[in-house]
Amino acid sequence: MGARNGRRKSARRSGKRLAYGVVIIVSILACFLVYFSLNSSPPEAAIADHLSFFPDQRNPAFVDTCKTIFEEGELTWAYHEGEEITVDFYRKLPSCGTKIIILRVHSAIMKTETGIISILGLFTSERYSDEAAKKYREDVLDDRLVKAFFTEGAEEYFGIVPKFVEESMKGKFQNTIIIMMGCEGLGYEELEYTDMAEAFIKKGARVYISWDGSISLDHTDQATIHLLQSLILRKRTIDIAVTETMEIVGKDPTYNSTLQYYPRTAEAGNYTIPNPKSSLMMDIINNSPAAKAHKKIKNWTQG
Repeated sequence: MGARNGRRKSARRSGKRLAYGVVIIVSILACFLVYFSLNSSPPEAAIADHLSFFPDQRNPAFVDTCKTIFEEGELTWAYHEGEEITVDFYRKLPSCGTKIIILRVHSAIMKTETGIISILGLFTSERYSDEAAKKYREDVLDDRLVKAFFTEGAEEYFGIVPKFVEESMKGKFQNTIIIMMGCEGLGYEELEYTDMAEAFIKKGARVYISWDGSISLDHTDQATIHLLQSLILRKRTIDIAVTETMEIVGKDPTYNSTLQYYPRTAEAGNYTIPNPKSSLMMDIINNSPAAKAHKKIKNWTQG
């Protein structure tokens, strides 16, 4: 009896050592999984710099400062030059998985023939022509794509409108913060305008930040830098970051426009940027085979 009990205890100890060995091996594999997942995941922040399509509106200092903020905040990031900001770029935007999207783009409110405000359009860098419109026939016929131009008679570009965001963009945003740096993103001549903001929210964005009127280029660049510093480096909420930005930078000196966010709810205002790396790592580790095996072994040995 004693010999058999000894053999059972020895076998049980060997079983425990084998099980712990399996846990160690699987843990190592989980670490590799975490590493490769973090390094193959989409960028956490992105700049869509449509304005760089125009030589006199490029701002390398703005891009470099954003890069510094992202890197200090340990965020991966991507930069898209002006030529990249096409109809198909916007179409694929939600499926990129990016958490912060900065739209450094031209935008304008379109009017009907009677002068009634109709829609806000975000410019692409893709020139409009009857021949080019054939490529996007359904979007053009269904008023999801429009002609966008700076002044009457000027060169025309394809512009996307709220209906395009809701119906033609592929995939869903994942609680993304949209910073739309262009004019009239949330207002026009003292009138509130939320159609574009609402379209992004319906598409899965967490919050949309923009101006309630026209905006000068230098001012929106400066304000966006302060906003990113508050959100990413100082970990401020959306509401506090926008408020701080306006206190430091102020209203646009030419157009008197103000930076706002949408929706104007406590939930949106209290939102802070999570650390995607930490969240992903903890999720992978906690749900890895190693973690589950360790829990089983712990329960088994305690029993």
